Amino acid sequence: MFVAEVVETKWAFKPDQTDYEGNALPLGSIEIRIGSHQNNLGQVRNVFARPCTFNRRVPLIGEQVIVISGGVNDWSSSGEKGVGFLYLSPINSTDDLVLHQFPKLWARKGRIGGTGGQRKADREEPGYTFPKSPKKTENIQIFEGDDVLEGRFGASLRMGSTVSGGDMSVYEQKPTWKGSANGDPLMILRVKKPEGGTSQAGSTVKKYRSKNKYTIEDLKTDEASIYMATTQTLNSLKGGFDKNTDVKKLGNYQGNGQIAVDSERVIINAKKDMLFLIGAKEAILTGKKVLFQSDKYKVDLDDLMDFLQDWLKQDNDLASGKASYSTPAGPTSISTNVSSYIQLLTSDFNKFKQP
Repeated sequence: MFVAEVVETKWAFKPDQTDYEGNALPLGSIEIRIGSHQNNLGQVRNVFARPCTFNRRVPLIGEQVIVISGGVNDWSSSGEKGVGFLYLSPINSTDDLVLHQFPKLWARKGRIGGTGGQRKADREEPGYTFPKSPKKTENIQIFEGDDVLEGRFGASLRMGSTVSGGDMSVYEQKPTWKGSANGDPLMILRVKKPEGGTSQAGSTVKKYRSKNKYTIEDLKTDEASIYMATTQTLNSLKGGFDKNTDVKKLGNYQGNGQIAVDSERVIINAKKDMLFLIGAKEAILTGKKVLFQSDKYKVDLDDLMDFLQDWLKQDNDLASGKASYSTPAGPTSISTNVSSYIQLLTSDFNKFKQP
């Protein structure tokens, strides 16, 4: 096992790629440079490496990766049949979540290897489509016992728990969720656009000094989140439309499990079969406008209720004598159920209206 510098990645993104000698490359293969780490004066050579696992993360040019030598089912640039180089994720060379570049550790003007002859000098850019000045992403606050996966651009997955009791002063950020039992499981998937400065390429880093801070998931500010909670309350969970009494209390719920999906827009789509929205106690559908649509009808809930109210008014006018039917015997008189119509139109119907 050793550390190597990534010098080229273009082979990683397409199938049917070959190395400089024409040997087939597995998906995700990159070109790396290996040499002596003790004094940077050892033998330097370029070889190809494939992903070590199927949980792939193609590193950027100039980053350093952990490499192992292991059994493979083809010839490889290690020069031995059945033995190849396999790379793991980039190492933390710069304490920067976005860019781990520390390039030209074993720099040379031209790359020479195999039968490919002399090749172009090392690339300065970290890649082909990667942002030239990416926004700096802050690390998620980690708590004891957590497993946290973080991407370069503000996506994260926390497999954590309720954090309470003990000495909370050891943490920079405090959890935005609360629970009664320390250690109750919790999972959070979220994305948040970075708001800080830009990450610096490793070639500009001569003497690195960490200025990173921790951040914490927050339903108020994160662009999109999925919370899978057990006994936790999600205090910052607010409804986008909160005229319903239960919606106003979303952040107060503490039970034995809940899933909260939160974003500016949420889509649930059943492509070919049925969609089930089921509540053992109640099913609440609420919004500033509620629209029902089928192949035959398209109904706005407000328009439907206004229509029903107008209909009841017309019937009430007939029942009370304000309006009448013309018949051969003369106009109709007051209906015997006029009091029931008045009740339907006033107290019964008005209970549907929002205050």
